[in-house]
Amino acid sequence: MDANWRKSLEEIVRQRRLVIFQFDGEEWWRLQESRRGLNEFTIARSHEYLRQIRIPTACILLMQDDFETETRFGIVRPRSPVSTLESRIKVKRAQPIQPPSKTDLLRIVTEKAFVTKLQDEFASDKSIVVLPPKLSAHLIEKLAEIEANHGPMRLVAASFASPERFHGAAEMQQDAIQSALRAFGVSADDQAVSLDLVDQETALARVEVREDTVIEHDARSVLGYNLVGSDVTGRAVFENRDEKLEIYTANRGHLEEAFGVDLIYMNMTRHNIVMVQYKMLEPIQRNGKDEDWIYRLDKNLESEIKRMQKFRKNHTPGPYEYRLNPEVFYLKFVKRDGAMKNASITMPIDHFQRLREDLSCRGPRGGFRISFEGLAGRYLRQTAFLDLIRSGYIGSHARTTKDLKTLVEYVVREGRAAVAAIQSQRI
Repeated sequence: MDANWRKSLEEIVRQRRLVIFQFDGEEWWRLQESRRGLNEFTIARSHEYLRQIRIPTACILLMQDDFETETRFGIVRPRSPVSTLESRIKVKRAQPIQPPSKTDLLRIVTEKAFVTKLQDEFASDKSIVVLPPKLSAHLIEKLAEIEANHGPMRLVAASFASPERFHGAAEMQQDAIQSALRAFGVSADDQAVSLDLVDQETALARVEVREDTVIEHDARSVLGYNLVGSDVTGRAVFENRDEKLEIYTANRGHLEEAFGVDLIYMNMTRHNIVMVQYKMLEPIQRNGKDEDWIYRLDKNLESEIKRMQKFRKNHTPGPYEYRLNPEVFYLKFVKRDGAMKNASITMPIDHFQRLREDLSCRGPRGGFRISFEGLAGRYLRQTAFLDLIRSGYIGSHARTTKDLKTLVEYVVREGRAAVAAIQSQRI
């Protein structure tokens, strides 16, 4: 994404066109005072205006009155009718960019025909302007030449790159982040209070963030950690009432040598830790149709389970402590090329080990395999699994958590976790 975001945005606006919203000072001020401010809002406009927009696409927000001017860059999301005459659309990720006025915007346009067209549009009384494809791409190109615009424009480009199907590690990281957010009690649409990005390839680049709190670290430094030789790619902080959630992402490094997991969720409020390893289910086809989805045991998982066993010490629970299952390690099976919103199979590693002796989990040649059909519903659904993490009903006991905490913090600090989420009290 870091090398291609400009070309990606140019291609998007060539196909869908760049939209310019023009606001007067009064409406701009009212939006600024709304719950999420100018970073994210909805507006209603005439069906006639909105019918021209191919959604989603990139947009420029312009405010100009007698006293001040401001320019922002964001993304327009789907529309829906709200009355006989008007539809509602959502603007997201609208961050300030340069230049700050219509006059200055015209100055960066280098082709005379484009200048004339843009002047005519700015002079009109239309609140929504949809630019021609070539002018759209030219304006993106010129805005991207301004270094101060790189952060806001990259965030919009990352939104368009959000995966929808499981193909590999990138989609698993995206799903792990969304799972951590839901376990914390917020949604993927909730805004982070801060976002530190070292690498735009991290799925955290698609996180919504409060205005003016995005920090890009080209020097590879997050929170004072020296990341030379490390793989940390980003950190986001979310708040929910009196608690906070810190999410770290990293390229897969040496974590496999320790745990062999893709998500670590450490809840310092409930004193439990849950770790999740993702595995791909492959389709079984009969008569050209997907009849079932299966996972066949491989040597990698065998060695990963052995490493997990080293950390499965379970201490006696405290006098007021209760767990339905004190298992730390869980397996999550997802469908290859399947929609990320579709069903998945989640189970603790001790259940997986028992299934290895279950005849219903044997294939035609007697080999062990996990499948939707064979399990017949004997697994955790996503919502139930995340609710159990949030309540502290599953995961390690407090003393086990204390033993693992130092190792987990080391793994996070050294950037060796695909996704690490740490829930704690706000100070």
